[in-house]
Amino acid sequence: MRELIFLEPVVKKLIWGKEYWTVSAHENGDCLVKGGRFDGMHLSEVWSSNKEVFGVETEGDFPFIVKVIDARDSLSIQVHPDNDYAFENENGASGKTECWYVMDCDRDGSIIIGHNARTREEAESMVNKGQWDDFLREIPVKKGDFFQIIPGTVHAIKQDTMIMEIQKSSDITYRLHDYDRIVDGSKRELHVDKSLDVMMIPHRDANCYTNGIPGRLVSCRYYEVDKIEISGSKDFEKSDTFMIISVLDGEGGIDGRKIKAGESFIVSGGYGDFTIFGRLTVMVTRLPKLYGGLEAGGTRMVCALGYADGTIIDRQSFATTTPDDSIPKIIDYFKDKEICALGIGSFGPVDVNPDSETYGSILESPKLSWQNYPIKTVLENALSVPIKIDTRANGACLGEMTFGCARNIDNVGYVTIGNGIGAGMAVNGQLVHGMGHPEFGHILVSRVPDDDYKGSCPFHPSCFESLASGPAIEGRWGKSAEELTDRQEVWDMEADYIAQGLMVMVLTIAPRKIILGGGVMHQLQLFPLIRQKLLEKLAGYIRTKELKNIDEFVVPASLGDDQSIMGAVQLGVLARIESKWPEK
Repeated sequence: MRELIFLEPVVKKLIWGKEYWTVSAHENGDCLVKGGRFDGMHLSEVWSSNKEVFGVETEGDFPFIVKVIDARDSLSIQVHPDNDYAFENENGASGKTECWYVMDCDRDGSIIIGHNARTREEAESMVNKGQWDDFLREIPVKKGDFFQIIPGTVHAIKQDTMIMEIQKSSDITYRLHDYDRIVDGSKRELHVDKSLDVMMIPHRDANCYTNGIPGRLVSCRYYEVDKIEISGSKDFEKSDTFMIISVLDGEGGIDGRKIKAGESFIVSGGYGDFTIFGRLTVMVTRLPKLYGGLEAGGTRMVCALGYADGTIIDRQSFATTTPDDSIPKIIDYFKDKEICALGIGSFGPVDVNPDSETYGSILESPKLSWQNYPIKTVLENALSVPIKIDTRANGACLGEMTFGCARNIDNVGYVTIGNGIGAGMAVNGQLVHGMGHPEFGHILVSRVPDDDYKGSCPFHPSCFESLASGPAIEGRWGKSAEELTDRQEVWDMEADYIAQGLMVMVLTIAPRKIILGGGVMHQLQLFPLIRQKLLEKLAGYIRTKELKNIDEFVVPASLGDDQSIMGAVQLGVLARIESKWPEK
C-alpha cells in the first residue's frame, strides 16, 4: 500500500521556549493529517483503524514521538522512569527512552547528561543542599552531536540549543530542579523523591549501538535511527513496516511531493522502493528488528529473542540430545517469532570458514550424533533467514566486546572454564579465524609439582583443558568445584594452570583485557591468585599499563552468564548486515 502521510505539528509554548511535536499520536499532542485520504484525521485514529497502512499487527499505541525542541532558556533538570517504575507508579503508563540530535547550538553550548554522585545518599544530600555545580555533569555540545538518553539518566537541554528528539511514545518526566522559575504565580512542581527513586546511581553513559551500519545513529529495542545526507538523489528499498522521515535541513521531493526542512512524514509499510531527490539531510526512524540467538552448548541449547542493543526479551532452554530431537525444538521456537536473522554460538569444533564446503557444520565432535551435522544450513532452510555461526567462546567474546566490559577494546581474550576450556579472541576488533577457530583449551601447560592426575582429555593428557577444567578438578580431588571452595590447595593449583594459559594468550595476541567466564570462574577467590601468578610467570618481561593495572586486566565476565547468548544475538545482527537476502 503506497501512502505518504504528512502531519501538522503540534506546537507547545513553554516557559523555556517551544516544542514542535512533528509526529505524535500521544493524547498530549495528537497530530492531524494534512492531505491525502486521511486528511483531517488525528494520527491516533489512523493508527488504530488502519494498521495495514503501517505494516504492523501489534496492539498498543503508536510507538514514537518525534519533536523539535527550540530551547531559548534551559529546560529543567529531569529524569525519566523505566517501564516497570512507570507502570507501577503512573497508572500503567510506559517509561521513556529518547535520543537527541543537535540541530543547532551556541559555539560554546553545553548540555547536562549524568551526575557525579556515587551513592543514593550522596545524591540526596547534594540535591537537598542545592549543590548543582558539584552534582551535575555538564558537557560541551556542538551541531551534529547525537546522544541516547536511557531511563534513569539525569539530563537537561541548555539554553540556545535546538534538537530533534526521537523517543518512545511517553510523556512522563520527573523534574529534579527547575531554577526556581515561576509560572502563574508559583514554582513549577518538582518530583525529587521519584527522581531519586529512578535515577541511575552511579551514572553510566548510554551506548549508541550502530553495528557498523553506515549512517546508523542508534539501534535499540524501541527504535532504529539513521541520518542520511542526500545530494542529488537517494534510493530507498521497500520495507514491510512504516518509516518516519524527518527533514533536518535543505529541500527536495518524493513522488512529486515537495519536502523541506522541519517537515516529518510517514512512509507506509509496503510502500515499495522509492527515491528522494534534492539536497537535504534526513533522519529516518524505523521500528527495530528482532533477532534470534542460539547458544548451542554441549549440555543445553538456549534459544533467545533480542534486539541489536543486547536486550533479551525471551528465552527458552532444553537439554542437548541428538539432532533429531534438538533441531525440531529449535525450529519450533523460532519459526513464528518474525526474526530477521539468527546468530549461533556453537560447541565445537565447528567450521567457521565461509569459503568452506562444510561451512556451518559441526565437525569431529565428541558428541557422535552431531559429527559433520550441517546445523547452519538446516536452520537456514527451515527458518528462511540469514544465519551467522561461530563458536560459543567467540560468541561470548563478541558479547563482552559489544555490550560488556570490553567495549571499544580492539584486542580481547575471553576464556571460559567449565566442563571444558575454550577461548574467544579478537585482534584489531575482529574475531580470530584462520583455517579454523582457536582451540585454546588444548594448548600444553606444565604440570604443577606433585600433580599426578592423569588428565581429562583423551587427546592431550597435559593440555590446559585436561588439567584445569571442571571435570579435571572433580577427577583430581573427588569433589566438584562448588564443594571445594574452602580448600586453598585446590585453588592454588588451579590458579597456576590458568595463569599458564593466560601467559600464552598475553604473549601471542597481546590482549588489552582478558575476561574469564564459565562455571569454575564463579569461584571468585581465584581472581587475585591468577593475577598474582600471571605476573610472577611473566617475570617482568613485559611491562605495560594494562599489566600494571592487573585488577582491571584480568576480570570476571561482566554480563553475568548472558555473554554467550547476547553474543549469539549479535552474530544475528552481523548476519543481517552481511547478508544479500531481501529485507524481511
